[in-house]
Amino acid sequence: MKKIILSSILLTVGLYAQSAQEIIDANGCLTCHAVASKKAAPAFAGIGKRNKRFEGDNAKTTIMSSIKNGSQGKYPYFSESAMPPYASLSTDELNTLADYILAQSSKAKGRGGKGRY
Repeated sequence: MKKIILSSILLTVGLYAQSAQEIIDANGCLTCHAVASKKAAPAFAGIGKRNKRFEGDNAKTTIMSSIKNGSQGKYPYFSESAMPPYASLSTDELNTLADYILAQSSKAKGRGGKGRY
């Protein structure tokens, strides 16, 4: 009986979990960002690559923090741009977005170093 209840709960949670694309669309992320090219803000691919390179094991946490709290000045090419905070996003949504951004890193051009993103 416990297995059935647990399975039902997990299935229900899985049905209501949002995909990264749904979260991105709902929050207008593509207004400033693109997946693999620069717009008014760095590409998701560049963000993923740069954070993997400089933050290592803390890359996901750093990205989640930047989304939740906003940031400015992390990417020299975009030093005049500010990322607004999205404090209303849940931890699950932040996890989903950070995983998605990190997964895009293979699409980035360059080394993800100073002045590139």
